[in-house]
Amino acid sequence: MDPRLSWHREQWRQIQQRRSAGHLPHALLLVGPPGMGKGLFARRLARALLCEAPTAEGESCGQCRSCRLFQAGSHPDYSPVRPLEEGKVIKIDQVRELCAFLGYTAQYGGYKIALLEPADRLNGNAANSLLKTLEEPLGACLLLLVTAWPARLPATVRSRCQRLSFGIPSPTLAVPWLAARVTEGPDDPQTLLDWAGGAPLAALAYADEGHWRWRRELAEGYEQVSVARADPILVAESWLKESLTENLRWLIGWHTDLIRLKMNPEPPRLNNVDLGDMLRRWVDRYPLRVLFERLDAAIQLYTLCTTTQANAQLLLEAFLAGGADPC
Repeated sequence: MDPRLSWHREQWRQIQQRRSAGHLPHALLLVGPPGMGKGLFARRLARALLCEAPTAEGESCGQCRSCRLFQAGSHPDYSPVRPLEEGKVIKIDQVRELCAFLGYTAQYGGYKIALLEPADRLNGNAANSLLKTLEEPLGACLLLLVTAWPARLPATVRSRCQRLSFGIPSPTLAVPWLAARVTEGPDDPQTLLDWAGGAPLAALAYADEGHWRWRRELAEGYEQVSVARADPILVAESWLKESLTENLRWLIGWHTDLIRLKMNPEPPRLNNVDLGDMLRRWVDRYPLRVLFERLDAAIQLYTLCTTTQANAQLLLEAFLAGGADPC
């Protein structure tokens, strides 16, 4: 995918202004909702800073030795750091290795660049280990911390980084970009964006027809549990398939729409238009107070399942069982 996304123009302009003025920070915290392409932007910037012949717009040339090495994933002055396993944390040993890497002289005489993604997965010891490098950067090094959840980072880390924010783009940018790439799923790119909360890359992922079938299966299973026609244990097992993080985002979105429908039977918008009939059946079973409680519980479930080592199966079972009796 081309990392030059149309809704990144302002952020790229800001960075290039700082670079031209010689005020590029030693640490950038790239924040914004999931599906905004923050990681793509970070890698685009890293490649451009390492490039031996950047363009007038500050882009990488794509042809020099540095660009070829970066593309091959073997540039000696660039180090990406991620959790060793999906859903796990970034450990202190990984950060110690990273700090040692940043302390070496750049082999090609330019920047030393490190990318931490997602930075909110730093555990406490790892975050503390990173502080000295953030406080006393060595030479021309740049740390790029990417996260959709900056509040999960210690304040001591956040305060030592310059923040670069990525907000939801306007439909005038997002809809044409998505329309040029959608070949499956709903015909209306705006509908896809609504389902994805306005995040274009998330909307693109949703365009796959398999996503819609799976999403509807989860919704139908959830409905069956709510009317005591399905075993919460068996339904919880199905939620652990595919991407649990994405499944739980859908769950939060359904409850948000339920509250909208409870407060206004014809709301100005729903994020889950295709599930409208099902949601209207659900909303009649619950008082508004319970819907807010279920939304809070869904958000807590998401947080526990994505940021801790808690038993997701047991948490899902408890959540599903708690929705079977609306009273």
